[in-house]
Amino acid sequence: MAEFWSTFPGMDTALATVSEHIRTATTSSNPIIREALADLFTKQGKMLRPGMLILASHAGKPDMQRIYPLAAAIEILHTATLIHDDVIDDSPLRRGLPSVHMRYGKKDAVLIGDFLLSRCFLLAAEYTTPQNAINLGKVISVICAMELDQDADRFHPSLSVRSYFRKIIGKTALLFSLACHVGASEAKAPSTVTERLRRIGYNIGMAFQIIDDILDYTGNETEIKKPVGNDLRSGLVTLPLICALQKDVDGELARLVQPDTFPHSDIQRILVLTKTLGGINTARLYAQRFTTRALREIEQLPQGSAKHNMDQLAKKLLIRTY
Repeated sequence: MAEFWSTFPGMDTALATVSEHIRTATTSSNPIIREALADLFTKQGKMLRPGMLILASHAGKPDMQRIYPLAAAIEILHTATLIHDDVIDDSPLRRGLPSVHMRYGKKDAVLIGDFLLSRCFLLAAEYTTPQNAINLGKVISVICAMELDQDADRFHPSLSVRSYFRKIIGKTALLFSLACHVGASEAKAPSTVTERLRRIGYNIGMAFQIIDDILDYTGNETEIKKPVGNDLRSGLVTLPLICALQKDVDGELARLVQPDTFPHSDIQRILVLTKTLGGINTARLYAQRFTTRALREIEQLPQGSAKHNMDQLAKKLLIRTY
C-alpha cells in the first residue's frame, strides 16, 4: 500500500487511519474470524477504492470524521467480495497468502465474507446518507449477479467484447464509481462535480479491470502474488482471449478453448497464442481508451488536489505491473 500511494501527499497517513477504522469495525470475539481478518487486513492491497473515495472528497469540503469510516466501509465490502470470489474460483492464494477458504474451508470463508458485508452496512448506516446506503445495496446486488453470470460462462469462449464489458462493470467499475460518488457527495461537492467524479471512477474502474485481466497473461508472479494464468485455469474468458480469438485465422486457439477441451488444455499454449495473436495489445488499447475518457473528465474538474491526484492515479493505474 505504502509504495503505491507514496507520490500522493498525505495518503499514507489517511489510509493508515482508514485501516484503524477497518480493524475497529471488524473486531470479533470469534477466533476464526479474528485470525482470518488479521491476516487479510495486515497484508492489505493497494486500497484503491478507499483511496479514490478520499481523493474525490477533496473536490468539496470533507469532514474526515465521516469520510474515513466510509472509506473503511468500501474496503470492507471489497474484501468481502474477494473472499467470496476466491471460494467461487477456488483460488489458492490471495495477496501472496493462502486464501481464506484454503485455510478454514469454504463454509467458514463464506460466513466470514458475510460477516464483513454486515459490518460494511453498519458503517454505511451510521456515516452516510440513506440514498448512498441504497446505492451501496444496489452495487452489491449487481456484483452478486455478475459473479453468477461469470460462473455460468466458465470455459465458454463465445463471449463478445460487449458481454465482457457488462461483466466488469458489475465486477469492478460500479464500486470504483460508487467510491468517487460517495466521497464527493459526502463532502458536499457541487452536483455537476459529483456526477463527473462518478464517471471518472467508472472509467478508471473499467481500465483497471482490463489491466488486471492482462496481468493474468503477462504478470510477474512475484509482483501479482498469484500464478500467471490463474484466471484462465479457472475458465474465465477475459478480454485478451476474446481479442485473440477474433484474429485466430487457423483456429488453433479456438480448438484449445472449446467447452469440451478447455478444462484439459495446455494453459501455457493458450497464453502464448493469446500474446502471439495480439490479444494483449488489443486489450491494452481498450484500457487506454477508458483511461482517455477518464482523463477528459478529469480535465473538466475545478483546479485543486482532487483534479491533480485523479489525473496522476488514472495514468499510474494504466501502466501498473501489479
